[in-house]
Amino acid sequence: MSANMRMFLLRCAAAVIFLTATGCWNRTELNELGITVATGFDRSGDEWEISYQIVVPSATGASQGGGAGGGGSQPSVSVFTTKGKTIREAVAHGYEENPRQLYFGHTEITIIGKEAAEAGINQILDLYFRTVEARETVLVAVTDRKASDMLRNMVPREKIPGSALADIMRKQSANSSYFPIINLFQLALKISSDSRAAGVPVISVPEGSEKPLESLDINKTTSPPVKMKIVRLGVFKGDRLAGWLNRAQSYGIAWLTDQVKGSTLSFTCPRTDSKGSLRIITAKTNITPVKAGDHYKMKVNIQASGDLMEYMCEGDPFSPKTIQALEREVGVTIIDTVNTGWEAAQKMRVDLPGFAGKIHRKDPKAWRQLKDHWEEELSKIELEVHVTVKIERPGLLKKSFKQLSQKTAPGGG
Repeated sequence: MSANMRMFLLRCAAAVIFLTATGCWNRTELNELGITVATGFDRSGDEWEISYQIVVPSATGASQGGGAGGGGSQPSVSVFTTKGKTIREAVAHGYEENPRQLYFGHTEITIIGKEAAEAGINQILDLYFRTVEARETVLVAVTDRKASDMLRNMVPREKIPGSALADIMRKQSANSSYFPIINLFQLALKISSDSRAAGVPVISVPEGSEKPLESLDINKTTSPPVKMKIVRLGVFKGDRLAGWLNRAQSYGIAWLTDQVKGSTLSFTCPRTDSKGSLRIITAKTNITPVKAGDHYKMKVNIQASGDLMEYMCEGDPFSPKTIQALEREVGVTIIDTVNTGWEAAQKMRVDLPGFAGKIHRKDPKAWRQLKDHWEEELSKIELEVHVTVKIERPGLLKKSFKQLSQKTAPGGG
């Protein structure tokens, strides 16, 4: 055997030994991890309260088996809360009562309590951007109560409440777009931008309907009393919570910020008080700042298309004339919605649409003159909204079912 062949075989043997070697000096076994799916941040006086919602693997497995056996009624997650003068100190205190190494790689949502949001969230954002294992893509929500209370409530029929809440936010954004979702990275960008403003969905539970994890067996009730849902939009001015927007106002901001992905829009029929609805399939908003005298006007151009879902109006929806009249009515509805959102934000003196950044990019010199008194300038900005709507599919019937039923009814002609 040649020397080269002998050297080749020695290298192959070393590689096999290296690849088949078991164990790692700093590894953490799976059964030693506490997989965190949701975190909550609250303030208690001068201290931070950090809450964790951690998956209970044994209970999750039993639940997936149909609820039979001893673990069927056990919650699939556990929640515990720790306190500290700083967030990291609160995290460290968690190991005084939790036997597992906290793992944040699967965290899907972070909930911020009202007091913590009003005190300022800079420390929360700083933590996420400094910690290697934390993900900046985690969704953010605010609650008008304590975040720890939200984490201790179940979402009906779902095993992992934290994941279910994140799914609610995503589905809502994709199908109604009333409350635009936001993750930690986007939140940090917005509140540190020229506008220094951001909107965050608010999760709450109806007063008096709370049921903690330990007192609710979702396998034994068809209509659990706990119904956590998105109720409004929290408005941040800088790093502090400044107020709230209701659904209609938040929907207007969604149109202004080009965040309408899919939605159902109700409108009033032309010449009658009947209603119809259009399922928005595509929507695009472009905003151009235009100097108007000493101030700015925002030209808002919106293009939307969709399918007719409900039609109680008069006229043939297959007629171009009728379709054009419906498209105009939908356009008017969108304009009213946009103005509702803008007036609410303007009243709060918060630049939720991000007009400051648009002016800065178009005319940096003008922005340098405006930025020191931007709030005052914001109150003088007017919108010029143009909407183009296209109804793609009017449905299968040429008349509303109301018209058809009247025609076939006795004495209906």
